[in-house]
Amino acid sequence: MAETPDVDALAAQVLHLVGGPDNVERLTHCWARLRFVLRDDSVADDDALGVLPGVVMVVRQSGQLQVALQSGPLAVHAALVEQLAQVGWQARA
Repeated sequence: MAETPDVDALAAQVLHLVGGPDNVERLTHCWARLRFVLRDDSVADDDALGVLPGVVMVVRQSGQLQVALQSGPLAVHAALVEQLAQVGWQARA
């Protein structure tokens, strides 16, 4: 069984691979996925996201980049929100 990735490290890697804080328009989650609305979809590296430890798959659906996690999407979402807040990011309506 694969080792569980560090939540903060995984969040930082995901944030980098979606294009950084400036590329995140909105961030939400469901029970298994992180859901990003990005300013520039072409910046995100879907292939690199898909091979991160703990990531099951990456899909684009309904204008969102969705990152499905093996476990802990709520914890990773919380870590992402914290990391985004540290650089002054605020959720857009």
